[in-house]
Amino acid sequence: MAKCAICLTAEATQTGSHLLSAFMVESTIGKRGNEKGYILDDEPNFDYRINTGAAPIVEDYLFCRGCEQRMSYVEGYVCSEYRDKFKKGAFHSNFKSVSEKNYAIQEAFHVNYYAFLLFLCTVLLRISLTKKKLFNGFELRPDEQEKLRNLINECLPPYLDYKVKIKQTHFLRDITQKAELFQDLYFVLVTYENLADETTSFNTADPYYRLPYNFMFGQVILYFFFSKPRNGGKYLDFFKLLDELELDKVINGEGNSLKTVFIPEDRWNQILDIPRQLLLKNKMPGLMQLFLQEHGKATHNPPTNQEWLDFIERSFPDADK
Repeated sequence: MAKCAICLTAEATQTGSHLLSAFMVESTIGKRGNEKGYILDDEPNFDYRINTGAAPIVEDYLFCRGCEQRMSYVEGYVCSEYRDKFKKGAFHSNFKSVSEKNYAIQEAFHVNYYAFLLFLCTVLLRISLTKKKLFNGFELRPDEQEKLRNLINECLPPYLDYKVKIKQTHFLRDITQKAELFQDLYFVLVTYENLADETTSFNTADPYYRLPYNFMFGQVILYFFFSKPRNGGKYLDFFKLLDELELDKVINGEGNSLKTVFIPEDRWNQILDIPRQLLLKNKMPGLMQLFLQEHGKATHNPPTNQEWLDFIERSFPDADK
């Protein structure tokens, strides 16, 4: 059996490892155990109506049981201190909001920056390692992947006697003392304040946008840099959002308070249309070829626009609600 992709020593016996955190994707696919998800693909005859549940973000035999529990400890911290509080008025005093022209910035005073960044690093490593179709083609550079693997292994809490038993205060103290391992890692985190239908978002890692890496994980957009970005620099931006932000105000790095950018619902919906239009553009030539082949078998008459529309309707009826 292969060795664990983090510690490189124990056997990778863990099954059911989630590539993405539940708090990132539960808005799009539902809570654990009741997931409802769909893969979108530009193959012309791919049926997008098949409910795949959580299968596209679950993989076996990447990690050992110990490293899985070590990552779960960090995820638990991020969920309790960030996910469960950052959009809830009862914890307003834990955050500071600053309004800009077209967006707002929320600083988290009680979330350990290094623990949150460690959590993000575990997500990036997981989706770089996986061969699942959802992240097909995405892969960090070997040196970047090794940097994250080493950082993760060094900074995750210890696993002793089949448990992770460290006190949270000790874990946060220890990880803060290892700040040098996080050098040159920066990120921008973007979300929405409210969204009428949260299930319309995507989970995607673009394989071609690497400076910075561009991700959408359910309710968050993440730009991840392996070197310090500069304000006014030109960067690859699948979501066409960075030019609207003042980078020096929204960037996370160097242990400062965690910042989350909130954009309006209409702007988020505009961003969602980008992958939709790209999918349509890539899918259309193959669909047209299939249509012409089918039409040519049935008749020698030139195809009409209505016949094309009928073909689309037959091929892709509305999915069951």
